[in-house]
Amino acid sequence: MRYRKIIQAIVILLFLSRTVFASFDTKKGARPLGMGGTFVAVANTGDAMYYNPAGLWQIGNPYAQAYYSAPFNLKDLGTTAFNFTYPSSFGNGTINFESYGSDLYRETTFGLAFSRSFREKLIYGVVLNYDHLNIKDAGSAGTIGCDMGLMFRPHEMVTLGFAARNINRPKIEGDALPQTFSMGTGIRMIDHLLLNVDVYKDIKFPTDVRFGAEYQFFEKLFLRVGMAREPSLFSAGLGFDFGKGAVDYAIYSHPDLGVTHAVSASFHIKRLPARVIKSNYR
Repeated sequence: MRYRKIIQAIVILLFLSRTVFASFDTKKGARPLGMGGTFVAVANTGDAMYYNPAGLWQIGNPYAQAYYSAPFNLKDLGTTAFNFTYPSSFGNGTINFESYGSDLYRETTFGLAFSRSFREKLIYGVVLNYDHLNIKDAGSAGTIGCDMGLMFRPHEMVTLGFAARNINRPKIEGDALPQTFSMGTGIRMIDHLLLNVDVYKDIKFPTDVRFGAEYQFFEKLFLRVGMAREPSLFSAGLGFDFGKGAVDYAIYSHPDLGVTHAVSASFHIKRLPARVIKSNYR
C-alpha cells in the first residue's frame, strides 16, 4: 500500500512537470494560499520568507510560525515548514526550516534571512538557503541559493512588492533549481478589505497572474479567496487572530488533481508596536 501511494505521488509530480524540485518551488503558508498565492506586496507575517523576504521587517516582535500541507491528500508529498523571526533596531533576523517528501525522496531547506528598512517607505530583505536533496539508495547533494525582495509603500492604501528567488542560479547535481521573479500590488480599498494582484514568472514556464482578496469580520475573523492562471487554481481560506497569534486554513483546487488542504499557526512572543511601513492588514 505504501509503495502504491509513492508511485501515485511520482505520477502526480510527472503530471505537474513544473520542476524537478517540488518543494524548492512550492508556495507555502495557509494565508497566502487562501488568496491564490498573492503575497508579494503584503508579506507581513512569517510567510514572507517564501514570497518576499523584505516583508519580514514588518514583524515588530519575536514571532514563530509553523505550516503543514499534504498536496492532493498524499502524505508522501507532505510539506512542513517552520520559521522564527527576531526583530531589532538594526534589522530583523529570521531562521527557516522546510521539509518535503518521504524517506524515499526528501527535499530539505535551511534558511537565514535579514530584512531592514531604507528610509521610511522602502524595505529590503535577503535570504541564504541551503537546499538539500536526498534520494534513498541514490545518495544526496546540496547547494546554496540566494533570494531577495523589496517593498515600497507610495500611499497609505497601496503597497508594491518585488521578489527574486535563486538569483545565483544554484544547481544540484547539474540540475538548476527554479529561478523565479514576482511583483505585486496590495490595495486596501475600504476598511477591512485587501485586494492583491501578483505576476509570477518562472524562467522556464509561462507567466502566472494571480488574484486574491481578504476581508476582515469582527476584528478576529478573516475570509479569503483567490485564483491563479498557470496552472489554473482556485482557493479559499479562513483565519482567526487570537491576539498573541493566529491560525489559518486554506483549500485550493487543481482541475485534474483535486484539492489540497493547508494549515498554519503563528505565535507572537510579545506584542509590540507595528513597524512604520506595516500595512495594518492583519
